[in-house]
Amino acid sequence: MQPDELNMTTAVTGHQLFLFVTFGDGRGDGELAKAVDQLGQDLDNMHHAGGPPSDEAFERGRFQLLRAEDGLTSEQQIAHPEISESHGLIRLECATLAPLKIYETGLRQLIETRGGSVETLAGVMRARSYTSHAMTQFAYAHALPPGPGEIYPLAAVTPMNKTPAWWNMDFLHRESFFLPRYDVNENMVVKGHALASAAGVPNINRRLVHAPEGYGLDENYDFVGYFEFAESDAPVFHQVMAALRDTEQNPEWKYVLEGPEWWGRRVGNAQAFLEK
Repeated sequence: MQPDELNMTTAVTGHQLFLFVTFGDGRGDGELAKAVDQLGQDLDNMHHAGGPPSDEAFERGRFQLLRAEDGLTSEQQIAHPEISESHGLIRLECATLAPLKIYETGLRQLIETRGGSVETLAGVMRARSYTSHAMTQFAYAHALPPGPGEIYPLAAVTPMNKTPAWWNMDFLHRESFFLPRYDVNENMVVKGHALASAAGVPNINRRLVHAPEGYGLDENYDFVGYFEFAESDAPVFHQVMAALRDTEQNPEWKYVLEGPEWWGRRVGNAQAFLEK
């Protein structure tokens, strides 16, 4: 289904690619590290950046290298070994898709010649669809801004689909899942998405991208979430995900099917990305 059919925002404000890499014979390869760094020479390295990008940086394109964190990635309902068994991730973002595809093609050639592989998740950035002014003040006005990898070294990726039953609801029904629910005596009986995830607002930087070709399609996840946070806030991320997955307090998740929850550590260059 297309966003306009669902009463959701349609304008695309940017593009992201998530390149999950298995290294093959490339781990610790100094020549490969130089070549990967060369791929990003015209892009901004988000590892050293703080705050939102300037218009110029977003037009050029930006990248972040992440090394998989052993033992932290977890399987969910949708098996996707190309993600869960990957050794690293390169996240790309840009105002237009072309620079990202050039990077992807170059990386794929470098990795595949060494017996590795690249699995791509693509997403587009859109304005928020379920957010009133009041919800913006609650969930976004005090949200943690992007920061450098030295401050927020950990990251998690959560690809997911919504079920056909979700997409068959009218938009007011879907929107209601983001708010608390009350009984006839005005007692809160269900938190909903906003309150379930509230602990993460000041502690976890969150980005969300949408399937480029529409929702409910086989070739893409409906959404890919990306989160960055400090080591000390890893328990907060676990807390938020547990609260979202509690279908008694967040019934929205009855309509969610998740791919692997992938964890990585942000690194500043390809040598650290590929190290043994």
